Amino acid sequence: MAIKSTSLAICLLFSLATIATAYYSPSSPPVHQSPVYTHKPTLPPPVYKPTLPTPVYTKPTLPPVYKPTLPPPVYKKSPSYSSPPSYVPKQPYSPPTKPYVPKPTYTPPTKPYVPKPTYTPPTKPYVPKPTYTPPTKPYVPKPTYTPSTKPYVPKPTYTPPTKPYVPEILKAVDGIILCKNGYETYPIQGAKAKIVCSEPGSYGKKDVVIYSDPTDSKGYFQVALTDIIKNLLHCRVKLYTSPVESCKSPTNVNKGLTGVPLSMYGYRYHADKNLKIVSVGPFYFTGPKSAPTTPKY
Repeated sequence: MAIKSTSLAICLLFSLATIATAYYSPSSPPVHQSPVYTHKPTLPPPVYKPTLPTPVYTKPTLPPVYKPTLPPPVYKKSPSYSSPPSYVPKQPYSPPTKPYVPKPTYTPPTKPYVPKPTYTPPTKPYVPKPTYTPPTKPYVPKPTYTPSTKPYVPKPTYTPPTKPYVPEILKAVDGIILCKNGYETYPIQGAKAKIVCSEPGSYGKKDVVIYSDPTDSKGYFQVALTDIIKNLLHCRVKLYTSPVESCKSPTNVNKGLTGVPLSMYGYRYHADKNLKIVSVGPFYFTGPKSAPTTPKY
């Protein structure tokens, strides 16, 4: 069947090849003429392809397929097995016995005894070492040094020069205390101010308070600072009391209530009195009528 299908396919391919060559091959090859150019080119006449006849398909006749005839199979007979031979046990192997030959005993040859010679070194004659005796130097006694005696000169006693006495410069604070009651301003006689200094003590801080003398008729007061106050940077000047009943309320004009730090002001030195004076204020008391305003200078 396989041979038939292959032969049929070969015939079909052959017939298709013949049809294709008959259809595409022209009857006469085209002749190329070089064109002659005139005013109007003349086109060559059209070439008409010949009409091919319709192909006639003939069924190819396949050659007969030869089938070989196989010979019948020849089966071999199964081999016949004979019974195994009977078991014959092997004889045990016994090696041949060799005669006993004892090993010879080796006895080394004996050498004659030869004693070692004793070495006796040659004796040298005794030569004693010479004893060294250093040469004896003559004794020279050391000279005794006796220093020269200098005359005693006592050291001078230093006496520092005596400085001229300069009295200590005194310090004081002065100011003016006024009363401003409404539009009326006048000095208060008998008013007092105080100086509060916070000097560092052994435990925390303690305040040192110094009160001024009563003011005079012009409201002027002055406070002398004692030796207790060492540093003016920790001192403030405040209002204390007013003897006028209608003007007893202290105001904070020029820090008369909270205190004026003395570090804000310079001092005036009076050489005739040997005195440094720090001026503060003026301070104001007021009454129930109206609060005073800060004066303008």
